[in-house]
Amino acid sequence: MENRQYAFIKKMKKAVFAVVIILFLVVQLYPVFWVFMASIKPTVELSSQPFSLPQNPTFENYKKIFDEGDIFLYIWNSVKVTFLSLVLIMAFSSTVGYALSKFRVKINKLLYSFLTLGIMIPVQITLIPLFIFYSKMDILNTTFSLVLPQVGFAIPLSVMLFVNFYQFVPNELLEAATIDGCSPYGIFFRIMMPMAKNTFITIASMYSILIWNDFIFANTFISKSSAKTVAMGLKDYVGAFGNVDWGLTFAAIAVSILPPMIVYFLLNKHVTAGMAAGATKG
Repeated sequence: MENRQYAFIKKMKKAVFAVVIILFLVVQLYPVFWVFMASIKPTVELSSQPFSLPQNPTFENYKKIFDEGDIFLYIWNSVKVTFLSLVLIMAFSSTVGYALSKFRVKINKLLYSFLTLGIMIPVQITLIPLFIFYSKMDILNTTFSLVLPQVGFAIPLSVMLFVNFYQFVPNELLEAATIDGCSPYGIFFRIMMPMAKNTFITIASMYSILIWNDFIFANTFISKSSAKTVAMGLKDYVGAFGNVDWGLTFAAIAVSILPPMIVYFLLNKHVTAGMAAGATKG
């Protein structure tokens, strides 16, 4: 009797857990599903029946944004900013984390504390000083005006992640490599980098989405159409007196969210593996 009750309670717990997970997935996926459904609705149908399934699906909205808009230019600008930012973030943070965790220097702890202090600095308080600096350096409306702040604000957390990983790499392994004639650079590129693969991928997946969706830096430092990113380019669909062509807007949104979604699903397995490894080592 007790075994039956225990089995029943266990099944009920699994059922409740499954229901909670399904509800969570519905809440998370419904907005994305709705955006894609709205993007293939005619404008009239979207205005009269915004929450129903498409009665007369059409790809006219996509044709218009590709033919009449600058969505490809905005995507290309976002790709440039995201790619350059990720390369610099991972190059700086991985090497700095390696030096802070493995090189015996007295001021390492002070430097680490100084770097991680950057996590607490709000982005908003730097916008005016950065705008003045960029204006004097004549780099407003350029790719680097968006790359530099992204790199600066991403390095503190990225360095922390790399330091936490490198600390679990045995020093004896590095000493053995040194005895075999491997230089510090060789140790980093041949041993540390391959071992930190999941940390690289975790940082890449996290910041690729954040940088791709950035609006605050683009809205502050970019005013020319030729330099706009996707997040800022969506403002083009707001017409006079705040009028919005919602069909075109949702089609542009659907196109803009596809790249980060693809990146996330491709890298998700490695990110999960990296988190699991970190949890085990902790």
